[in-house]
Amino acid sequence: MVIDTAPPSRNGLAVAWDIIVAPRTAFAALRERGTWIAAFAIVCVLGTLGAYLQVPAGQHILTTTFAHQIATDPNLAAMSPEKQKQALEFGSIAQRYAWLAFPVIAIVGIAFSALLLTVAVAIGNGTASYARLFALCANIAIINYGIAYLIIGLLAMRIGAESFGSSRDLIALLPSPARFAPENAPKLATLLSALNPFQLWSFVLLMLGLRDVSGTRMPIAIAAAIIVTFGSTLVAAVLVK
Repeated sequence: MVIDTAPPSRNGLAVAWDIIVAPRTAFAALRERGTWIAAFAIVCVLGTLGAYLQVPAGQHILTTTFAHQIATDPNLAAMSPEKQKQALEFGSIAQRYAWLAFPVIAIVGIAFSALLLTVAVAIGNGTASYARLFALCANIAIINYGIAYLIIGLLAMRIGAESFGSSRDLIALLPSPARFAPENAPKLATLLSALNPFQLWSFVLLMLGLRDVSGTRMPIAIAAAIIVTFGSTLVAAVLVK
């Protein structure tokens, strides 16, 4: 039987490519050396561009939902019309430049995911260090932070900002059961949006990568991958209104 391995000297770009086309090779390389800088650079380029392309849709959503926010938020309702206008303008400015924060959001998400995996490794009798797990998460982030964000941005640009009336319209751009959620069920739509191809792809890579890179027992690897992949969506569903 031929064992799929990679030499320790494999460079970061090769590992980043392998995570997409030959994950077993990437896992073998990451087991030897935790390379992540090239992967994170790719994540930043793809994800930041995708976030930038989503700006017009986000601004249109803010404008169309602001009246509803006034009706449901006592603090906004108590403001004078001039203050409400200023609040809308401030929100629009924040939407316009939010894409600049994408690299920070990405590295925080990667670091926290690696921390959760470190706990899983300790529970599952694995051997990988935090640095190795950070590298694993950074490379897998090419899928769910990089490619996914870029595709959402491209779809939003193609459809046109005027087509987006709520955040639900944006999160349902990727194929997922969220498209079939009722209009008045934003929490359900947010939960179902996690079942898109890129999140599921990332889940499988995390599960197998944690096993191969750290030697963690498969049941623990599965549980950890579920928490890391879908935990943030659960939090978002709780917070969405």
